[in-house]
Amino acid sequence: MLYKISHVQLTELDTLVLTAGDHYVVVWWNNIPLGHAWIAQPEEAREKLRVAIQPALDYYRERGSSLHTVNTANSLSVVICTRNRPQSLAICLQSLLSCTDQDFELLVIDNAPDDDASFEVVRKFPTVKYVRENRKGLDIARNTGARCATGDLIAYTDDDVQIPVNWIANLKASFSDPLVMAVTGLVIPASLDTYAQYVFEKKWGFNKGYLPRRFDHRYFLDHSAYGVPAWDVGAGANMAFRKDAFLLAGLFDERLDVGASGCSGDSEMWYRVLAEGWNCYYIPELYVFHEHRSSDTGLRQQLFSYMRGHVSALLVQHENYQQRGELRRLYKGLPHYYLKRLKQWLQRDRDESLRHIITEIKGCYSGWQFYNAHKQIQRQDITVFPSALRQPAAVTEQSLVSVIIPCYNHAEYLKQAIDSVLAQSWKQVEVIVIDDGSTDNTAAVCALYSKQITYTRVERVGLAAARNIGVQLSKGQFLIFLDADDYLYAGAAELQLHYFKLYPHAGFISGAHDRVDKYGAFLNTVYNNGDGYWSLLHGNYIGMESCVLYRRDLFFHFHFDTRLGVCEDYDLNLSIARHLFVFHHNNRIAAYRIHDMNMSTDKARMLKGACEVLQKQIPALQNEAERLALQEGLNNWTSYYTK
Repeated sequence: MLYKISHVQLTELDTLVLTAGDHYVVVWWNNIPLGHAWIAQPEEAREKLRVAIQPALDYYRERGSSLHTVNTANSLSVVICTRNRPQSLAICLQSLLSCTDQDFELLVIDNAPDDDASFEVVRKFPTVKYVRENRKGLDIARNTGARCATGDLIAYTDDDVQIPVNWIANLKASFSDPLVMAVTGLVIPASLDTYAQYVFEKKWGFNKGYLPRRFDHRYFLDHSAYGVPAWDVGAGANMAFRKDAFLLAGLFDERLDVGASGCSGDSEMWYRVLAEGWNCYYIPELYVFHEHRSSDTGLRQQLFSYMRGHVSALLVQHENYQQRGELRRLYKGLPHYYLKRLKQWLQRDRDESLRHIITEIKGCYSGWQFYNAHKQIQRQDITVFPSALRQPAAVTEQSLVSVIIPCYNHAEYLKQAIDSVLAQSWKQVEVIVIDDGSTDNTAAVCALYSKQITYTRVERVGLAAARNIGVQLSKGQFLIFLDADDYLYAGAAELQLHYFKLYPHAGFISGAHDRVDKYGAFLNTVYNNGDGYWSLLHGNYIGMESCVLYRRDLFFHFHFDTRLGVCEDYDLNLSIARHLFVFHHNNRIAAYRIHDMNMSTDKARMLKGACEVLQKQIPALQNEAERLALQEGLNNWTSYYTK
C-alpha cells in the first residue's frame, strides 16, 4: 500500500491537483503545519483538506504563532541515542547541523553498539560529542545523555528522524513559561510506502494534532481516577526538558523502553512532571519527520513492545504515586478495550487485524510479568553535587531575598503575610504568591498588590509542589518560604542575612519564632537549640519553616518532596544538613499562627509523616551515633504526638 506524501502551502490549496492514487497531504501556512488528510479520491482533496485545517487556521489567525519569546538565557543540549544505525544517524546529524541556529551542544549516545560504525560516523562531525554507553537500554542511554549534557535545556530525538532548519530556534522559544518543564512537538511521517507504515501512522502514529496544547496538574487530577493518559503529551522522537525536571522528578526509569520492557519511558517521565505540579507543552510548530518501520514483522515487534512497556509503565506510575487509577486502567480498561477490538474484528472491520490484536495482548501480559520480575530496581537520579554550594554565599547591599508564599484558602490571613514582607527593613525583597487552587478570595487579595508581587495560580498541586514552583519563579539569591497564615517580623530578612555574612558556607540559617492564636494574640516563644544533621535526627529543632533563609543555589538539587503529605520541610532540612553546614540562632524571625486548620492538629498524620521522613534517612546513616540519634528521634516523635 503506497501513499504518496505531499506538502502544500495554504496559498496553493485552491489550485491543488492530485494524480490518481492514494495521497497523504499536509497543508502549511509558511512554517506552521495546519493539518493533513488521507486522500483516496483526488477530486475530494480540496474539501477534505479545508475541513482538516480549519481548527488550526482559526487558532493561528486569532492568536498568531505560539512561539513568541526566544529565551537566550537557557543553553541547549541535543541528545541523539543510537544503536547500530549509522546510515540513519548520519542523515539525522546532517539535518541538525543544517539548522539556522547553531548555538547548541550536540551529543551522540552510542548504546551498546555491535561495532564502531556509529563512532566512525560521528568522527566526521568535529563539533559533535560522542559518548559510548555499554549498558543496553534506551532509557539508560537517555540518562547518560542527561548526565553528560551541560545545557539548561535537554532535547532528545531519534536517529531515524530528520530535523527541519527551524527546530533549534523553535525549541529555545518553547520554554518561555517557567512552569513548563517538558515540551513535545509534532512528528510527521517521512514516508508511507508500505502497509506497515500506513497501519502505524493511522492507528499508532506520533502525530498529536495541529493545535498547541498545555498539560498541567489540572489535567492530571481530572484523569487520575482512571489513569492519566500521559502518552497524549507527545512522542519521544521530538521532546525536550529543563534539566531541572530531572532534579525534581528523577531521571528516566531504566526498567522501561527499548532494551528493557519495551516502551513508555518518555510518557512515564511526562507523568511524573505532571504529578509534581509542573506543565508539559505540545507545540505543533516544533515538528520533525520520522521514518516508520516498513515491514509487518517490525510493526508487530513494535506493537508487542508498546503494550509491554505500557503495562510496565502503569505499574511503575502506581508504584511512584499510588494513584489507583493506573490499576483501574490496567485491570478494567485494557480487558474492555481488547474485547471491543475483538468484536470489531468479528464484525469484519477491515482496520482490525487479529494478528495485531493477539500480539498486543501478549505484550500486555509480558509487561505485567516484566514489572513483577524487576520491581525491586530503583530509579536513578542525578547525584552530582552543585559546585556553587562549595563556594561561600556573597551578601551585598543588592542581594535579593525572594519570599515565597503558598496559599490554599487562607485569604483571611494572606494580607498580613504579604504586608509583613513589604515592611521588611531589608528593602531588596520580592513577594511570590502561589495560589494553590484556592476557592476563596485569595486572587482578589493578591489583586490589591498587582504591582508589588508576583501572583501565579496552579491547580491544587499541594504545599511541597507549590513551594518548588515558587522557587522556579524566584529571582533572589536567598529564599524564605512563608506560609500564608503566618507573618515575618520586620527585621527578619536583614537579621538572617547578617548571619549569612558571618557563616557564608552555610546551606541555610534558621531562628526562633513566636506562636500566636487565630487573632494574632501572643501565646509563647519557641526557642530550640540545634546543631545540624545530628540534632535534626533527634527532632525538628527548627520548628517553623518561615524561620529559615536558604541559599538559592540549593535548588533543585535539593527540593521539597511532593510525595510527602506533611513534614516536607523537615525532610528538606535533613537532606541539606546531611551535606552542608547549617547554623541556628535564637533570635525571633516570624510568628506561627495556631488555628483549627493547621496541619499539625492531625497528630496521627504528623507522626506518620515524621517517621516516614526519618526512615528515608536510613540509607544515608554513616555511623552508630547517627543510627542511635535516628532511633531516639523516632521515640521523641512518638512521645510528642501521643502524649
